[in-house]
Parts: sequence; C-alpha cells; structure tokens
Amino acid sequence: MQVGVQFHLPTYKDHPVPELVSLGKTAKAGGVTQLWVTDNLQSRNAFVVLAALASSIPINLGTAVTVQYFRNPVDLADSLAAISEIMDGDELSVGLARGNANTPNLVNSPKPISMLRQTAQSLRRLLDGETVRFAEYPDLASYFNFNPDFAFSLNFKPKTPVRLYCGANGPIGLKVGGETMDGLIYGGEFKAVAGAGRMADALETFHGAAEKAGRGNGQPKIAEIKLSVSKDESAAREFARHTSGRRLLNLMRRGGYGHEEFSRLGVDLGDVERLDIAGREGADSRQFGALVTEQMIDAVFVAGGPEFCRERMIEVNKTAQDHGFQQLMFSELGPNVQESMKLLCDDVIPAL
Repeated sequence: MQVGVQFHLPTYKDHPVPELVSLGKTAKAGGVTQLWVTDNLQSRNAFVVLAALASSIPINLGTAVTVQYFRNPVDLADSLAAISEIMDGDELSVGLARGNANTPNLVNSPKPISMLRQTAQSLRRLLDGETVRFAEYPDLASYFNFNPDFAFSLNFKPKTPVRLYCGANGPIGLKVGGETMDGLIYGGEFKAVAGAGRMADALETFHGAAEKAGRGNGQPKIAEIKLSVSKDESAAREFARHTSGRRLLNLMRRGGYGHEEFSRLGVDLGDVERLDIAGREGADSRQFGALVTEQMIDAVFVAGGPEFCRERMIEVNKTAQDHGFQQLMFSELGPNVQESMKLLCDDVIPAL
C-alpha cells in the first residue's frame, strides 16, 4: 500500500511555505510517496506550494482537490504543465471536484456535474497538446467568460505524467469521474462510508461508468484517511471532534444516511439529529463540539495516541485493500503537525 500525505492548507495556516517544504522532506524520509495539497481560497495558493515542493523534494505531487469553480482549465493546465518542468519525472496528479459545503458561500456554483465533466474533458485535451475551443464546453465558456471561438492550446508540453482524479464522491459525480478521469480520490468520509457498508456500491458506480466508456476498470484509487495522532491522546481526540461531527452531518443531510448506516458505525442517529438542530440554530464551534460523541470521532477519524492509531490503521489498511485502493492519503494529522508527522512516519507507517 502506498502512503500519501495531504497538506490541508487551512489547518496549516500558521506554517509558511518553507515549513511546509520541511514537513514534506520529513514525510519523504519516513516512507511517504506522494504529497497532496488542498485548494482553498484565502489560504496559501496550492500551485505556489506545489512549485515549492517540486523544486525541493523528488516525490509525486498532487492536488486533493482542485475546486472546479476556482481555476479555469486553461490556467489550471498551464500551471500544472509549468510545475511538471521541475519535477524530474515524478507523477503530478490533480483531483477535481466542486469543493466542500462552503464553496457556494464563496463563489457561484452552478451546474456542478456539467462543470466537472467539461473541466475534466477540456483539461485533459489541453495537457495532451490539443487545441480547445470553449464553444464545445458552453458552461465553462459562460462561467469563465471565455471567447467560445478562440483556439486555446498550450505553447509548451508537460514534462511529467499528469493524471486526473475524480474527487466527487456522490453517485452522479462518480459516474462522470469513471467516464472522464484516470483515477478516484475517495475523500475524508472514507472510513465512515466503508464502515456503513456503502463503499462497494460507490466503487461499482465509478468502475461501471469507466468500463462503459471503454476505459477498463483498473483505475488507481486513493483513500483519504482522517488522522489525529499525538502523545497527548486527549488533544488528539479534541482536534478531531468538530470535523467528525460535520462529516457525519453531511452524510445524513446529503448522503441520506439513517438509522441503519449510523448503527453500523456505532453512532446514535438521535445524536446526529441533535447536531443538525444545533447547526441550523447557529451553534458556535464550542457548542457544536460539545454534542459530538466519542463514537462519532471514531466513525470518521483514527484519533488518539501513536499505539492506538497504529492498531486502528492496520484495520483501516485492510479495509482499503479489500476495496482495491492503492494509496492511503493521510489528512489533518493532529494538533501539532510536526509531532504528528513524526509519529506518523515513525509509529504508523512501518505497521502498514
């Protein structure tokens, strides 16, 4: 099983780019084979961070994920191709999706499925050296104000392989990903979705669409693992609390999860419903977190001390292997990222 690490840039807001490079070097020395960065407005620019990593560390890189509304495909293609020139042949990957639940609060987010499909198709063609007229992609032309009849093409070629990953995990998004992209990133709800018994159906949707499109069914799959590891077990658990509640609330609101699914996770549906009420009534972070149970944390995160996380990750690794995933992408990491990165590399990865 390959191991990746995602730099969740909002979480790492207090770590300037040189520190991110240093963390990347620690990860590489500890057995990590790919570094990923998130794409968040108001955080450090993902592509600047990727360029800094590429110039300092010989390792595979990627975005998990690029938000289809934040970057137009021409700008995205020339950014990726330029970064590839300093990567010495390592793979550069780009995950594509609509972003998180906050995206519509930041930008207009129309036609998410059409935008995903058209972004993947036009980006692939641009990276492959083809000429693209956005009259063929009318939703992109309208959203990004492209001249629909202009012939866009890069005037240079990527020097490394660039692979497109589907970061959309809903059924229609998975279908589009299977039809148009090279692989799949299953996001931060991986542990909960697998535990609830929903993963096989999701993967069948993705691979079924790929086969129908003539792309086979051997696409690489990456599982995002929410990790919070620290020698201070209480701090590790507290770090994971708020995000765990939000993730499970999303599964209820958008995924249609009910009593059966939450029971498989050891979570009481009534507890999730109380979170829903609190969120709708404007509860602040402290009030919301107070309603998140320990069972909710364990449904979403691997969170605790290094020995606990090592044992739990052996189980999660087997689950990922059983579902045909090739990489575990660790995200968040813990309350002190330097300590957590060292514990991940020294205590968790060797057990995998």
